[in-house]
Amino acid sequence: MYLSIWLLVIAQAMILPNWVAGFGGLLSFGILYFERVAGEERMMREEFGPEYEQYMQTTGRLFPKLLR
Repeated sequence: MYLSIWLLVIAQAMILPNWVAGFGGLLSFGILYFERVAGEERMMREEFGPEYEQYMQTTGRLFPKLLR
């Protein structure tokens, strides 16, 4: 989900002729993403503990880990 939004705001920044509007979306989503993901990962660690830590070792945040 987050990767698709990243791709959308990057495309928007490249397509829009207005640099402020284009990069404003990129900047605002970047701030939102880093704030939100930190909270989500903290909540998941509290809820699932070591199982989530193990899951994090095998998966990537935005892109899948192809090699372990």
